[in-house]
Amino acid sequence: MHKAVKNVAQLMSLICAFGSFFIVNYSNAQTYAHHTTPTIEQLVNSMIMYHPYVLAINEGNYQAAAELEIARSSFDPFIEQKTKSRVSGYYDGTNLTQRFTNPIENFNAQVFGEYRVAGGDFPSYEGNYDTLSGGEASVGVAMSLLQNREIDKRRTELLNAGLATSQWQALASSLINDFIYKGVSEYIAWYESALQVQAITKLIQTASEREKALVMRVEKGDLANIVLTEFKSNLLQQRLTLAELKQKRDAHAQMLSFYWRSSSGEMIALDEASPPKNLEWPFGIGHSQLITLRKALRNHPDLDVMKLEQQVLKNKVALSENALLPKLDLTASIARDIGAGSETLEGTETKVGLSFSYPLGNRKAKAERTQLLSKQRELQHKFVSAKEAIIQRFEQAYVYWAQAKDIVSLQRENAALANTLSKVERTRFDAGDSDMFVLNARAQNEIKARIKEIKAEVDLFKAELVLYKEAALLNPNK
Repeated sequence: MHKAVKNVAQLMSLICAFGSFFIVNYSNAQTYAHHTTPTIEQLVNSMIMYHPYVLAINEGNYQAAAELEIARSSFDPFIEQKTKSRVSGYYDGTNLTQRFTNPIENFNAQVFGEYRVAGGDFPSYEGNYDTLSGGEASVGVAMSLLQNREIDKRRTELLNAGLATSQWQALASSLINDFIYKGVSEYIAWYESALQVQAITKLIQTASEREKALVMRVEKGDLANIVLTEFKSNLLQQRLTLAELKQKRDAHAQMLSFYWRSSSGEMIALDEASPPKNLEWPFGIGHSQLITLRKALRNHPDLDVMKLEQQVLKNKVALSENALLPKLDLTASIARDIGAGSETLEGTETKVGLSFSYPLGNRKAKAERTQLLSKQRELQHKFVSAKEAIIQRFEQAYVYWAQAKDIVSLQRENAALANTLSKVERTRFDAGDSDMFVLNARAQNEIKARIKEIKAEVDLFKAELVLYKEAALLNPNK
Protein backbone atom coordinates (compact mmCIF):
# COMPACT_ATOMS: atom_id res chain seq x y z
CA MET A 1 0.00 0.00 0.00
CA HIS A 2 1.18 3.49 -0.73
CA LYS A 3 3.06 5.14 2.11
CA ALA A 4 0.50 7.95 2.38
CA VAL A 5 -2.33 5.43 2.69
CA LYS A 6 -0.36 3.65 5.43
CA ASN A 7 -0.04 6.94 7.29
CA VAL A 8 -3.77 7.50 6.88
CA ALA A 9 -4.43 4.05 8.35
CA GLN A 10 -2.16 4.86 11.28
CA LEU A 11 -3.95 8.16 11.82
CA MET A 12 -7.29 6.34 11.72
CA SER A 13 -6.10 4.03 14.50
CA LEU A 14 -5.02 7.03 16.55
CA ILE A 15 -8.39 8.71 16.00
CA CYS A 16 -10.28 5.59 17.11
CA ALA A 17 -8.08 5.30 20.20
CA PHE A 18 -8.51 9.02 20.80
CA GLY A 19 -12.31 8.75 20.68
CA SER A 20 -12.29 5.68 22.95
CA PHE A 21 -10.11 7.54 25.44
CA PHE A 22 -12.62 10.39 25.68
CA ILE A 23 -15.60 8.06 26.04
CA VAL A 24 -13.97 5.85 28.69
CA ASN A 25 -12.69 8.82 30.69
CA TYR A 26 -15.73 10.98 30.05
CA SER A 27 -17.23 10.60 33.52
CA ASN A 28 -13.94 11.70 35.07
CA ALA A 29 -13.79 14.98 33.16
CA GLN A 30 -13.83 17.96 35.50
CA THR A 31 -13.57 20.89 33.09
CA TYR A 32 -16.96 22.19 32.01
CA ALA A 33 -18.09 25.54 30.75
CA HIS A 34 -21.27 27.18 32.03
CA HIS A 35 -24.67 25.60 31.47
CA THR A 36 -26.41 26.53 28.25
CA THR A 37 -28.85 25.12 25.72
CA PRO A 38 -27.53 25.24 22.15
CA THR A 39 -29.47 25.00 18.95
CA ILE A 40 -28.62 22.06 16.72
CA GLU A 41 -26.81 24.38 14.33
CA GLN A 42 -24.69 25.72 17.20
CA LEU A 43 -23.96 22.18 18.36
CA VAL A 44 -22.84 21.05 14.90
CA ASN A 45 -20.65 24.13 14.39
CA SER A 46 -18.97 23.64 17.76
CA MET A 47 -18.27 19.99 16.92
CA ILE A 48 -16.75 20.87 13.55
CA MET A 49 -14.66 23.79 14.79
CA TYR A 50 -13.58 22.86 18.30
CA HIS A 51 -14.02 19.15 19.03
CA PRO A 52 -10.65 17.35 19.39
CA TYR A 53 -11.92 14.36 17.40
CA VAL A 54 -12.57 16.55 14.35
CA LEU A 55 -9.35 18.49 14.90
CA ALA A 56 -7.47 15.18 14.88
CA ILE A 57 -9.14 14.24 11.59
CA ASN A 58 -8.18 17.59 10.08
CA GLU A 59 -4.53 16.94 10.92
CA GLY A 60 -4.68 14.09 8.41
CA ASN A 61 -5.10 16.64 5.63
CA TYR A 62 -1.79 18.26 6.53
CA GLN A 63 -0.07 14.89 6.71
CA ALA A 64 -1.42 13.82 3.34
CA ALA A 65 -0.30 17.14 1.83
CA ALA A 66 3.16 16.56 3.30
CA GLU A 67 3.27 13.11 1.69
CA LEU A 68 2.52 14.75 -1.65
CA GLU A 69 5.45 17.13 -1.17
CA ILE A 70 7.68 14.19 -0.28
CA ALA A 71 6.71 12.52 -3.57
CA ARG A 72 7.39 15.74 -5.48
CA SER A 73 10.86 15.91 -3.94
CA SER A 74 11.90 12.99 -6.17
CA PHE A 75 12.18 15.54 -8.97
CA ASP A 76 14.23 18.07 -7.02
CA PRO A 77 17.56 19.01 -8.67
CA PHE A 78 20.70 17.98 -6.84
CA ILE A 79 24.47 18.54 -6.88
CA GLU A 80 27.16 15.95 -6.30
CA GLN A 81 30.94 16.09 -6.15
CA LYS A 82 33.55 13.33 -6.35
CA THR A 83 37.30 13.57 -5.73
CA LYS A 84 39.92 10.91 -6.37
CA SER A 85 43.67 11.14 -5.65
CA ARG A 86 46.60 8.75 -5.86
CA VAL A 87 48.46 9.36 -2.60
CA SER A 88 51.27 6.83 -3.18
CA GLY A 89 52.85 4.91 -5.99
CA TYR A 90 54.41 5.94 -9.28
CA TYR A 91 51.40 7.96 -10.47
CA ASP A 92 50.18 11.04 -8.62
CA GLY A 93 47.02 11.92 -10.56
CA THR A 94 44.16 13.79 -8.87
CA ASN A 95 40.75 14.47 -10.36
CA LEU A 96 37.63 16.30 -9.20
CA THR A 97 34.15 16.01 -10.69
CA GLN A 98 31.14 18.23 -9.94
CA ARG A 99 27.75 17.41 -11.42
CA PHE A 100 24.37 19.18 -11.41
CA THR A 101 21.35 17.01 -12.26
CA ASN A 102 17.78 18.16 -12.82
CA PRO A 103 15.24 15.30 -13.11
CA ILE A 104 12.33 15.78 -15.53
CA GLU A 105 9.04 13.90 -15.25
CA ASN A 106 8.58 13.24 -18.98
CA PHE A 107 10.45 10.28 -20.47
CA ASN A 108 12.09 9.57 -17.09
CA ALA A 109 14.62 12.14 -18.30
CA GLN A 110 17.25 14.19 -16.61
CA VAL A 111 19.33 17.14 -17.77
CA PHE A 112 22.81 17.41 -16.35
CA GLY A 113 25.79 19.70 -16.40
CA GLU A 114 29.24 18.56 -15.35
CA TYR A 115 32.62 20.06 -14.70
CA ARG A 116 35.75 18.01 -14.06
CA VAL A 117 39.41 18.88 -13.73
CA ALA A 118 42.49 16.70 -13.34
CA GLY A 119 46.17 17.20 -12.49
CA GLY A 120 49.23 14.97 -12.28
CA ASP A 121 49.93 11.74 -14.10
CA PHE A 122 47.48 8.88 -14.67
CA PRO A 123 48.16 5.36 -15.96
CA SER A 124 47.02 4.70 -19.52
CA TYR A 125 43.99 2.74 -18.38
CA GLU A 126 42.79 5.84 -16.48
CA GLY A 127 43.38 8.22 -19.34
CA ASN A 128 39.73 9.20 -19.35
CA TYR A 129 40.39 11.23 -16.20
CA ASP A 130 42.74 13.61 -18.04
CA THR A 131 41.60 17.14 -18.85
CA LEU A 132 43.25 20.29 -20.08
CA SER A 133 44.55 22.69 -17.47
CA GLY A 134 41.22 24.55 -17.19
CA GLY A 135 39.15 21.38 -16.89
CA GLU A 136 36.28 20.01 -18.95
CA ALA A 137 32.69 21.31 -19.04
CA SER A 138 29.85 19.25 -20.41
CA VAL A 139 26.06 19.24 -20.66
CA GLY A 140 23.81 16.38 -21.54
CA VAL A 141 20.50 14.62 -21.31
CA ALA A 142 19.47 11.09 -20.39
CA MET A 143 16.08 9.54 -21.10
CA SER A 144 14.23 6.26 -21.37
CA LEU A 145 12.96 5.11 -24.76
CA LEU A 146 10.95 2.01 -23.77
CA GLN A 147 10.62 0.97 -20.11
CA ASN A 148 9.99 4.01 -17.85
CA ARG A 149 9.24 6.23 -20.86
CA GLU A 150 5.52 6.72 -20.15
CA ILE A 151 5.49 5.85 -16.46
CA ASP A 152 7.99 4.96 -13.77
CA LYS A 153 8.09 4.41 -10.01
CA ARG A 154 8.65 8.07 -9.13
CA ARG A 155 5.80 9.33 -11.30
CA THR A 156 3.51 6.59 -9.98
CA GLU A 157 4.32 7.56 -6.39
CA LEU A 158 3.61 11.20 -7.22
CA LEU A 159 0.27 10.38 -8.85
CA ASN A 160 -0.77 8.11 -6.00
CA ALA A 161 0.30 10.65 -3.37
CA GLY A 162 -2.08 13.16 -4.97
CA LEU A 163 -4.82 10.53 -4.99
CA ALA A 164 -4.08 9.67 -1.35
CA THR A 165 -4.64 13.34 -0.45
CA SER A 166 -8.04 13.27 -2.14
CA GLN A 167 -8.78 9.90 -0.54
CA TRP A 168 -8.13 11.29 2.91
CA GLN A 169 -10.33 14.32 2.25
CA ALA A 170 -13.18 12.02 1.22
CA LEU A 171 -12.58 9.74 4.20
CA ALA A 172 -12.44 12.73 6.55
CA SER A 173 -15.77 13.95 5.13
CA SER A 174 -17.32 10.54 5.86
CA LEU A 175 -15.88 10.40 9.39
CA ILE A 176 -17.09 13.91 10.25
CA ASN A 177 -20.53 13.14 8.79
CA ASP A 178 -20.85 10.07 11.04
CA PHE A 179 -19.60 12.03 14.04
CA ILE A 180 -22.16 14.80 13.49
CA TYR A 181 -24.85 12.12 13.26
CA LYS A 182 -23.86 10.77 16.68
CA GLY A 183 -23.88 14.23 18.23
CA VAL A 184 -27.25 15.29 16.78
CA SER A 185 -28.75 11.87 17.64
CA GLU A 186 -27.71 12.42 21.25
CA TYR A 187 -29.23 15.90 21.13
CA ILE A 188 -32.65 14.79 19.95
CA ALA A 189 -32.62 11.83 22.36
CA TRP A 190 -32.11 14.33 25.18
CA TYR A 191 -34.74 16.62 23.65
CA GLU A 192 -37.26 13.76 23.53
CA SER A 193 -36.79 12.72 27.16
CA ALA A 194 -36.75 16.36 28.34
CA LEU A 195 -40.09 17.06 26.61
CA GLN A 196 -41.55 13.89 28.10
CA VAL A 197 -40.43 14.95 31.57
CA GLN A 198 -42.07 18.35 31.11
CA ALA A 199 -45.31 16.81 29.87
CA ILE A 200 -45.54 14.19 32.63
CA THR A 201 -44.59 16.73 35.30
CA LYS A 202 -47.51 18.90 34.22
CA LEU A 203 -49.92 15.96 34.36
CA ILE A 204 -48.63 14.94 37.80
CA GLN A 205 -49.06 18.50 39.07
CA THR A 206 -52.70 18.36 37.98
CA ALA A 207 -53.07 14.96 39.66
CA SER A 208 -51.51 16.31 42.86
CA GLU A 209 -54.12 19.07 42.98
CA ARG A 210 -56.83 16.41 42.65
CA GLU A 211 -55.19 14.47 45.48
CA LYS A 212 -55.71 17.45 47.80
CA ALA A 213 -59.37 17.60 46.80
CA LEU A 214 -59.79 13.86 47.40
CA VAL A 215 -58.19 14.14 50.85
CA MET A 216 -60.75 16.80 51.78
CA ARG A 217 -63.62 14.62 50.53
CA VAL A 218 -62.35 11.61 52.49
CA GLU A 219 -62.03 13.74 55.62
CA LYS A 220 -65.63 14.90 55.12
CA GLY A 221 -66.76 11.32 54.63
CA ASP A 222 -67.85 11.78 51.02
CA LEU A 223 -65.40 9.12 49.79
CA ALA A 224 -64.07 5.89 51.19
CA ASN A 225 -60.42 5.91 52.23
CA ILE A 226 -59.68 3.08 49.79
CA VAL A 227 -60.52 5.42 46.91
CA LEU A 228 -57.80 7.81 48.06
CA THR A 229 -55.39 4.91 48.50
CA GLU A 230 -56.02 3.75 44.93
CA PHE A 231 -55.45 7.27 43.65
CA LYS A 232 -52.18 7.60 45.60
CA SER A 233 -51.02 4.25 44.22
CA ASN A 234 -51.66 5.41 40.67
CA LEU A 235 -49.96 8.75 41.38
CA LEU A 236 -46.94 6.88 42.72
CA GLN A 237 -46.72 4.91 39.47
CA GLN A 238 -46.78 8.17 37.55
CA ARG A 239 -43.96 9.55 39.70
CA LEU A 240 -41.93 6.40 39.11
CA THR A 241 -42.42 6.88 35.38
CA LEU A 242 -41.29 10.49 35.76
CA ALA A 243 -38.20 9.44 37.72
CA GLU A 244 -37.22 6.97 34.99
CA LEU A 245 -37.67 9.65 32.33
CA LYS A 246 -35.53 12.09 34.34
CA GLN A 247 -32.84 9.44 34.64
CA LYS A 248 -32.89 8.97 30.88
CA ARG A 249 -32.92 12.74 30.25
CA ASP A 250 -29.97 13.42 32.55
CA ALA A 251 -27.93 10.59 31.01
CA HIS A 252 -28.43 11.99 27.51
CA ALA A 253 -27.62 15.52 28.69
CA GLN A 254 -24.43 14.27 30.31
CA MET A 255 -23.34 12.50 27.13
CA LEU A 256 -24.33 15.46 24.98
CA SER A 257 -21.79 17.64 26.77
CA PHE A 258 -19.09 15.43 25.20
CA TYR A 259 -20.12 16.80 21.79
CA TRP A 260 -20.94 20.40 22.78
CA ARG A 261 -17.68 22.37 22.99
CA SER A 262 -16.55 25.87 23.83
CA SER A 263 -14.15 27.81 21.61
CA SER A 264 -11.30 26.56 23.82
CA GLY A 265 -12.36 22.94 23.28
CA GLU A 266 -13.82 22.41 26.76
CA MET A 267 -16.94 20.31 27.24
CA ILE A 268 -20.06 22.37 28.01
CA ALA A 269 -22.57 20.98 30.47
CA LEU A 270 -26.19 21.50 29.40
CA ASP A 271 -29.12 22.58 31.51
CA GLU A 272 -30.79 19.19 31.23
CA ALA A 273 -34.20 20.49 32.30
CA SER A 274 -34.44 23.25 29.68
CA PRO A 275 -35.09 21.93 26.17
CA PRO A 276 -35.54 24.63 23.51
CA LYS A 277 -39.10 25.76 22.91
CA ASN A 278 -38.35 25.93 19.19
CA LEU A 279 -36.06 23.15 18.01
CA GLU A 280 -34.99 25.04 14.84
CA TRP A 281 -34.60 21.72 13.04
CA PRO A 282 -32.12 22.19 10.15
CA PHE A 283 -32.66 18.81 8.49
CA GLY A 284 -36.23 19.08 7.30
CA ILE A 285 -37.32 17.00 4.32
CA GLY A 286 -39.41 18.15 1.38
CA HIS A 287 -39.57 17.36 -2.31
CA SER A 288 -36.58 19.53 -3.22
CA GLN A 289 -34.52 18.16 -0.32
CA LEU A 290 -35.21 14.59 -1.44
CA ILE A 291 -33.97 15.40 -4.95
CA THR A 292 -30.80 16.94 -3.51
CA LEU A 293 -30.20 13.98 -1.20
CA ARG A 294 -30.64 11.42 -3.96
CA LYS A 295 -28.22 13.31 -6.20
CA ALA A 296 -25.70 13.38 -3.36
CA LEU A 297 -25.70 9.58 -3.22
CA ARG A 298 -23.75 9.48 -6.49
CA ASN A 299 -20.96 11.50 -4.87
CA HIS A 300 -20.98 9.78 -1.51
CA PRO A 301 -17.54 10.13 0.15
CA ASP A 302 -17.35 6.37 0.77
CA LEU A 303 -17.74 5.83 -2.97
CA ASP A 304 -15.21 8.58 -3.68
CA VAL A 305 -12.66 6.76 -1.52
CA MET A 306 -13.19 3.59 -3.53
CA LYS A 307 -13.09 5.43 -6.88
CA LEU A 308 -9.77 6.97 -5.94
CA GLU A 309 -8.46 3.60 -4.81
CA GLN A 310 -9.43 2.24 -8.23
CA GLN A 311 -7.34 4.99 -9.82
CA VAL A 312 -4.42 4.09 -7.53
CA LEU A 313 -4.66 0.48 -8.69
CA LYS A 314 -4.90 1.62 -12.30
CA ASN A 315 -1.61 3.48 -11.88
CA LYS A 316 -0.01 0.43 -10.30
CA VAL A 317 -1.21 -1.77 -13.17
CA ALA A 318 0.33 0.68 -15.64
CA LEU A 319 3.59 0.48 -13.70
CA SER A 320 3.50 -3.32 -13.75
CA GLU A 321 2.91 -3.31 -17.52
CA ASN A 322 5.82 -0.90 -17.83
CA ALA A 323 8.03 -3.49 -16.11
CA LEU A 324 7.28 -5.94 -18.94
CA LEU A 325 9.03 -3.68 -21.45
CA PRO A 326 12.76 -3.95 -22.16
CA LYS A 327 15.03 -1.20 -20.90
CA LEU A 328 16.41 1.02 -23.64
CA ASP A 329 18.01 4.20 -22.29
CA LEU A 330 19.64 7.01 -24.25
CA THR A 331 22.38 9.34 -23.02
CA ALA A 332 23.72 12.25 -25.08
CA SER A 333 26.24 14.90 -24.05
CA ILE A 334 28.55 17.61 -25.42
CA ALA A 335 31.88 18.30 -23.70
CA ARG A 336 34.74 20.75 -24.21
CA ASP A 337 38.10 21.09 -22.46
CA ILE A 338 39.56 24.47 -21.54
CA GLY A 339 43.18 25.50 -21.18
CA ALA A 340 46.51 23.97 -22.19
CA GLY A 341 47.52 20.35 -22.42
CA SER A 342 47.42 17.38 -24.74
CA GLU A 343 46.16 18.05 -28.27
CA THR A 344 44.02 14.91 -28.05
CA LEU A 345 41.85 16.66 -25.49
CA GLU A 346 41.20 19.77 -27.54
CA GLY A 347 37.98 20.43 -29.42
CA THR A 348 34.34 19.63 -28.74
CA GLU A 349 33.30 16.05 -28.04
CA THR A 350 29.82 14.71 -28.70
CA LYS A 351 28.88 11.47 -26.99
CA VAL A 352 25.80 9.28 -27.54
CA GLY A 353 25.17 6.12 -25.57
CA LEU A 354 22.47 3.43 -25.61
CA SER A 355 21.94 0.78 -22.96
CA PHE A 356 19.64 -2.23 -23.34
CA SER A 357 18.55 -4.93 -20.92
CA TYR A 358 15.67 -7.36 -20.53
CA PRO A 359 15.24 -10.21 -18.04
CA LEU A 360 14.41 -13.49 -19.74
CA GLY A 361 11.04 -14.80 -18.57
CA ASN A 362 10.23 -11.71 -16.48
CA ARG A 363 8.03 -13.82 -14.20
CA LYS A 364 7.99 -11.30 -11.36
CA ALA A 365 6.53 -8.50 -13.49
CA LYS A 366 3.94 -10.85 -15.02
CA ALA A 367 2.86 -12.16 -11.61
CA GLU A 368 2.57 -8.64 -10.18
CA ARG A 369 0.44 -7.57 -13.14
CA THR A 370 -1.86 -10.59 -12.71
CA GLN A 371 -2.19 -9.85 -9.00
CA LEU A 372 -3.03 -6.19 -9.56
CA LEU A 373 -5.60 -6.97 -12.25
CA SER A 374 -7.29 -9.33 -9.79
CA LYS A 375 -7.30 -6.59 -7.16
CA GLN A 376 -8.88 -4.25 -9.70
CA ARG A 377 -11.73 -6.69 -10.31
CA GLU A 378 -12.10 -7.25 -6.56
CA LEU A 379 -12.36 -3.52 -5.90
CA GLN A 380 -14.89 -3.09 -8.70
CA HIS A 381 -17.12 -5.76 -7.14
CA LYS A 382 -16.78 -4.07 -3.74
CA PHE A 383 -17.60 -0.71 -5.30
CA VAL A 384 -20.82 -2.03 -6.86
CA SER A 385 -21.78 -3.67 -3.56
CA ALA A 386 -21.05 -0.50 -1.56
CA LYS A 387 -23.00 1.67 -4.00
CA GLU A 388 -26.03 -0.62 -3.86
CA ALA A 389 -25.81 -0.78 -0.05
CA ILE A 390 -25.80 3.02 0.22
CA ILE A 391 -28.82 3.32 -2.07
CA GLN A 392 -30.60 0.53 -0.21
CA ARG A 393 -30.00 2.15 3.19
CA PHE A 394 -31.28 5.47 1.87
CA GLU A 395 -34.43 3.95 0.40
CA GLN A 396 -35.04 2.03 3.62
CA ALA A 397 -34.67 5.27 5.56
CA TYR A 398 -37.06 6.95 3.12
CA VAL A 399 -39.73 4.28 3.74
CA TYR A 400 -39.29 4.68 7.49
CA TRP A 401 -39.57 8.48 7.15
CA ALA A 402 -42.78 8.23 5.10
CA GLN A 403 -44.31 5.94 7.71
CA ALA A 404 -43.08 8.15 10.55
CA LYS A 405 -45.11 11.07 9.18
CA ASP A 406 -48.30 8.99 9.32
CA ILE A 407 -47.48 7.74 12.80
CA VAL A 408 -47.01 11.30 14.08
CA SER A 409 -50.45 12.26 12.83
CA LEU A 410 -52.05 9.19 14.44
CA GLN A 411 -50.24 9.64 17.75
CA ARG A 412 -51.34 13.27 17.93
CA GLU A 413 -54.94 12.20 17.45
CA ASN A 414 -54.48 9.45 20.03
CA ALA A 415 -53.00 11.88 22.59
CA ALA A 416 -55.80 14.39 22.03
CA LEU A 417 -58.42 11.65 22.42
CA ALA A 418 -56.75 10.30 25.58
CA ASN A 419 -56.72 13.81 27.05
CA THR A 420 -60.41 14.29 26.26
CA LEU A 421 -61.34 10.91 27.76
CA SER A 422 -59.34 11.67 30.90
CA LYS A 423 -61.11 15.01 31.36
CA VAL A 424 -64.52 13.42 30.80
CA GLU A 425 -63.71 10.65 33.27
CA ARG A 426 -62.69 13.18 35.92
CA THR A 427 -65.99 15.00 35.42
CA ARG A 428 -67.92 11.72 35.70
CA PHE A 429 -65.98 10.73 38.82
CA ASP A 430 -66.70 14.08 40.48
CA ALA A 431 -70.38 13.54 39.64
CA GLY A 432 -70.29 10.04 41.12
CA ASP A 433 -70.88 8.30 37.79
CA SER A 434 -67.47 6.56 37.65
CA ASP A 435 -65.05 4.78 39.97
CA MET A 436 -61.39 5.27 40.80
CA PHE A 437 -60.28 2.24 38.78
CA VAL A 438 -61.55 3.72 35.51
CA LEU A 439 -60.27 7.18 36.43
CA ASN A 440 -56.78 5.83 37.08
CA ALA A 441 -56.83 3.86 33.85
CA ARG A 442 -57.75 6.99 31.89
CA ALA A 443 -54.94 8.94 33.58
CA GLN A 444 -52.41 6.22 32.79
CA ASN A 445 -53.57 6.11 29.18
CA GLU A 446 -53.21 9.88 28.92
CA ILE A 447 -49.61 9.70 30.15
CA LYS A 448 -48.75 6.84 27.79
CA ALA A 449 -50.38 8.62 24.86
CA ARG A 450 -48.48 11.84 25.57
CA ILE A 451 -45.17 9.95 25.82
CA LYS A 452 -45.89 8.16 22.55
CA GLU A 453 -46.85 11.43 20.85
CA ILE A 454 -43.53 13.04 21.80
CA LYS A 455 -41.67 9.89 20.77
CA ALA A 456 -43.39 9.85 17.38
CA GLU A 457 -42.53 13.51 16.77
CA VAL A 458 -38.88 12.91 17.64
CA ASP A 459 -38.83 9.68 15.61
CA LEU A 460 -39.73 11.81 12.59
CA PHE A 461 -36.70 14.00 13.31
CA LYS A 462 -34.58 10.87 13.63
CA ALA A 463 -35.86 9.57 10.29
CA GLU A 464 -34.98 12.85 8.58
CA LEU A 465 -31.58 12.85 10.24
CA VAL A 466 -30.86 9.34 8.92
CA LEU A 467 -31.71 10.45 5.37
CA TYR A 468 -29.16 13.26 5.60
CA LYS A 469 -26.65 10.91 7.20
CA GLU A 470 -26.97 8.29 4.45
CA ALA A 471 -26.50 11.02 1.84
CA ALA A 472 -23.47 12.32 3.82
CA LEU A 473 -24.85 15.88 3.88
CA LEU A 474 -24.87 16.58 7.63
CA ASN A 475 -21.80 18.81 7.46
CA PRO A 476 -22.99 22.37 6.66
CA ASN A 477 -19.48 23.25 5.44
CA LYS A 478 -19.46 20.56 2.75
